[in-house]
Amino acid sequence: MTFHCKNFDINADRCNKLKGECIPGRRGCVLEGKVKLSEELQKKVDALNDKGKA
Repeated sequence: MTFHCKNFDINADRCNKLKGECIPGRRGCVLEGKVKLSEELQKKVDALNDKGKA
């Protein structure tokens, strides 16, 4: 990651707040609405949202 987040566990490579993969800007992330997502990250967020709807 190119940023520091108090919720990111570097040893486990995961977000402690959301209990899963660290995807900056996803729903519930402290960066949500504060950053512009790259196309790659937006695809990950969309895939995660689609997975949650199933």
